[in-house]
Amino acid sequence: MKKIAIVALVFLVGTLGVFAQNADNVAQWQFKFAKSSFEMGEEVELVFQVQLEKGWSLYSSDCKAKKGVEPTQFEFAENGSFAVTSTIVPVAPLAQKNEVEGAETTYFTQKGEFRTKVRLDDPNYDISGTIKGMLYNERLGKSIPFQKTFHFLN
Repeated sequence: MKKIAIVALVFLVGTLGVFAQNADNVAQWQFKFAKSSFEMGEEVELVFQVQLEKGWSLYSSDCKAKKGVEPTQFEFAENGSFAVTSTIVPVAPLAQKNEVEGAETTYFTQKGEFRTKVRLDDPNYDISGTIKGMLYNERLGKSIPFQKTFHFLN
């Protein structure tokens, strides 16, 4: 009886990695400025990069498919130290036509990048906010909604 319990425990622990995926393990984000020096009042480009665990994908911000898809969204916390001057632009997402809806699904695998521009209005800027979206693994038939906080501080 003890052997059966031990074998069951080893099996359970071994399979936990498959079922216990969370967004922080699947997607690692990095936030940076496109250039290293700039002046106040200047428009600067923000770069949001994501590395995805093998087999996982991230829906793009411009994804048009409707059913079961949550496009990646960026929300900025307004505080007067900056102003967003452009929309979020996904950089080279993959695209696949959904035959049922006729809409195009855009997504990233392995890595992805989004960019936008802001004007810096305060030398003590604090550009922050949240990224929301959905990660999915087609092979596992699994989707994970996520929310990630970002910061660009001086």
